[in-house]
Amino acid sequence: MTTWIVLRAAGIGAYLMLFLSVAWGLVATTALFGKRVSRASATTVHQFMSTCGLVLLGIHLGGLLIDAFVPFGPKDLLVPMHTTFKPLPVAFGIAAMYLSVFVVVASWLRKRIGSAWWRRTHVLAVPTFTLSMVHGIFTGTDSARPWMWAVYLATGGIVLFLVIVRGLTAGLRPERAPRPAHAPAARSSPGLAPAAPAPLTRVPRPAPARRPAPEREPVSA
Repeated sequence: MTTWIVLRAAGIGAYLMLFLSVAWGLVATTALFGKRVSRASATTVHQFMSTCGLVLLGIHLGGLLIDAFVPFGPKDLLVPMHTTFKPLPVAFGIAAMYLSVFVVVASWLRKRIGSAWWRRTHVLAVPTFTLSMVHGIFTGTDSARPWMWAVYLATGGIVLFLVIVRGLTAGLRPERAPRPAHAPAARSSPGLAPAAPAPLTRVPRPAPARRPAPEREPVSA
């Protein structure tokens, strides 16, 4: 019974962390909300939430293998349409799992694959969230509870709203903070010779002013 509770909680937690990660990414790349957080901080928070979601997903899968309420084998959790228990919704969950791992690993390797490919892989974040939500609705034991339906409606509605806003502002980017006046000048483009420094001219020092000799007083006889 404890395993069943833990794996259910881990599944809901993994879904919520996936929602937070997707919502955070949409907000951070939408011009309407402005540039409130630095790029480094936004990336760190995004990767932290995604990694927590993967950890909770691992706990969820491990609990399914251990618990005997619904017998699942490794192939049932890794091969779509292999299980006999709600094969299509479980297949949606398996697809969401693979996509989630792919997106998170691409986020870890951002410096190696480059920003362009990193953005292309993150386009899959919203479909991953959608598949995860469908999987939870049709296979989750708690889906019949009103509070769980409220969670699905709230998270799905927020992501849908952010996707629409992101699409309407696709040609814009968040404004960045103005560059401070004391910031160093940008480096010259590669291939251009650096400008030669201006020659130093020696300014002659002015001659010191001579002090007038003091007048002598006449000597009385």
